[in-house]
Amino acid sequence: MIGLQIKPRGRPIKKLPSTIRLDLATATAETLYTRLSAYTGLSRDRLRLTKGSDGSVVTVRRESGKDVMVEELGLRDGSTVFVKDLGPQVAWRTVFVIEYLGPLFIHPLLLYALRPYIYSSSPLNPLSYIPFGPSLKPDQVLPPPTQTQTLLCALVVLHFLKREYETFFIHRFSGGTMPFRYIFRNAAHYWILSGVNLAYSFYTPAASPAASWWPVVLNAGNNPAIVYSMVALWVFAQISNFKTHLALRNLRPANSTKRQIPKGYGFDSVTCPNYSFEVLSWVCVWVLSGGNWAASLFTLTGTTVMFLWARKKERRYRKEFGSSYKKKRNVIVPGIL
Repeated sequence: MIGLQIKPRGRPIKKLPSTIRLDLATATAETLYTRLSAYTGLSRDRLRLTKGSDGSVVTVRRESGKDVMVEELGLRDGSTVFVKDLGPQVAWRTVFVIEYLGPLFIHPLLLYALRPYIYSSSPLNPLSYIPFGPSLKPDQVLPPPTQTQTLLCALVVLHFLKREYETFFIHRFSGGTMPFRYIFRNAAHYWILSGVNLAYSFYTPAASPAASWWPVVLNAGNNPAIVYSMVALWVFAQISNFKTHLALRNLRPANSTKRQIPKGYGFDSVTCPNYSFEVLSWVCVWVLSGGNWAASLFTLTGTTVMFLWARKKERRYRKEFGSSYKKKRNVIVPGIL
């Protein structure tokens, strides 16, 4: 048996014991987390333990997924362990589900249920006072959704249904949770930019959501070739994105933190081909919308964010895998980004 000195890192933690005794022969790092969680009444995910000797985080599992023993951590009788309360946490899987639920329900809800009210010219509708807004004029009858609007809604819904499926059955998360307060920031990107803003701009009373500068010959409502080609390209992008996600999933065995170099479909050309195909699918939606300003904003914002993420991953791969990793000049688009 050994006795560990337990001290709070940062703000005090109620009911945190000053010492804790463990059987060095059988105790795992997970045992230490579980015991402290029971003492404090805080979720195990809220606690971060660091060693007093070097400040390193107390890890629970090896890359292989096997439990780390307390003895392996170098902790001895009298060693100090600092405990930090990270605050309320939410599982990453839950975060993803909530993010994608927004646009998944907002688009069909606005198109098929709220459209007559959202674009109403009634003085009781605050949206009718938006300068240059798409609201109906007095006595104007709301036309039914066009085929292009219905198609755009279908593509958005199918995209986020795929995202939800991947969240439940494909993705393996390296981190278990994130601070709960960040969920509102993360969800805003999807609920507002790809949800409310995109839907409000897509399903207007106008015959087409296309921008005024968009060439008529490229308008999806007038050119079936644009529709067929963009839908085919969108399907290709979605399947390819799914395929790269499967490849990433297979790099990490279940319950493991092992990291490997991604290879194969798209990964030999750019750092993050999953982002490449994601961008391509939204470019197809952008073309079908006729360069709609909301689609332009969401596509540009998403591309910028994914580019920054991909560049960060490229730096991490180079640092982590060294000479065994083939450096990529472009992280998302070959020859461009």
